[in-house]
Amino acid sequence: MTWEKFEKEIQKLASQITGTPDMIVGIVRGGIIPARLLSAKLRVKDMYCLTVKKYGKERKVASGITDDLHYKKVLLVEDMLETGKSLVVAKEYLESKGAIVTTVCLYTLPYSEIKPDYFVKEINEIVKFPWE
Repeated sequence: MTWEKFEKEIQKLASQITGTPDMIVGIVRGGIIPARLLSAKLRVKDMYCLTVKKYGKERKVASGITDDLHYKKVLLVEDMLETGKSLVVAKEYLESKGAIVTTVCLYTLPYSEIKPDYFVKEINEIVKFPWE
């Protein structure tokens, strides 16, 4: 994937999103760049990063958000969902803090455990993004 194609795909994703979130949270590492571009396109200034780490077969949030998230509309961003496990863990974490979470990613694979609220398309193979 080229940067040009990536930017076009981000525009497609941004055009699907209804409403304006209070904040955008990018899952480290893959979700950071898409989250930043979506924050600009959607004109959302509050942006955070959430690190989800794999410990054996489990995933856990390794860095938290200390702000009050009660009733905040959060757009949770990932680049691509393979298993979707990191998105599930991040979503559950944010909801446990009182956030109203909407999930987005560019691509999802058919065997992902979660279907995001917004995505560009379902694909059958892993995409290598320009920043990788």
